[in-house]
Amino acid sequence: MSLKISACTDSGCRHDENEDFYRAGRLADDTHWVVLCDGMGGVADGGRASAMAVQFLQKEILEKSDSLSSPEEVRDFMLEAAARANSYIYEHSKQGEASAMGTTLVMAIVRGNLAQIVHAGDSRAYLISKTAVKRLTRDHSIVQELLDTGKITLEQAVNHPNKNIITSALGVDAETKIDYDECRLAKGEVLMLCSDGLSNMVSDEDMAQIIRENEFYESSEKLIRRAVEAGGFDNITAVLLGA
Repeated sequence: MSLKISACTDSGCRHDENEDFYRAGRLADDTHWVVLCDGMGGVADGGRASAMAVQFLQKEILEKSDSLSSPEEVRDFMLEAAARANSYIYEHSKQGEASAMGTTLVMAIVRGNLAQIVHAGDSRAYLISKTAVKRLTRDHSIVQELLDTGKITLEQAVNHPNKNIITSALGVDAETKIDYDECRLAKGEVLMLCSDGLSNMVSDEDMAQIIRENEFYESSEKLIRRAVEAGGFDNITAVLLGA
């Protein structure tokens, strides 16, 4: 399946620097890939961590994807590559002046109609069709844990004071939690990867509506514009793969 790619990023309204980084591409065998990282606020080198993670994982994909012949091999490669990226950033943070480094990750590899995804933190992946929107990833965050245990409601989660505290990220600890998800893409559906600068400002249904109502190659910019209009409290990134 040949896919279209649309992407946009913005520093938002409250930051001069954009600590979101992404790369996306198509390989010779029609494999499509996306890596998106959001540098953690409150640490000295969040932006450097996200840039390093994207560059490291892009290199891994370009060098090793040709040797992966099955979905199981792709899954194992993605989990291992993310773990290696975590170690790479963590070890780098122990050297020189970099005292603290951390970044979220959401990465997708699509072959045929199978999208395989790994993530750490609260950057997300969604599957959007003409009639439904499905979040494919589960946030690694304090608020998600409170939701899962029934201690808060969805309404309370929207403005929870600990909303931005994540429980997993690349580069913070020697080992970190990395989750795997997958889905099948049908014609007309869109796989969207985004940072929390978008998902915190625009509801899932509104994101899906923007994608449905606009030309594909305009959709990512429209999503970022909506987040900015809503306040743009953080850096904002969206990458879309359209089937």
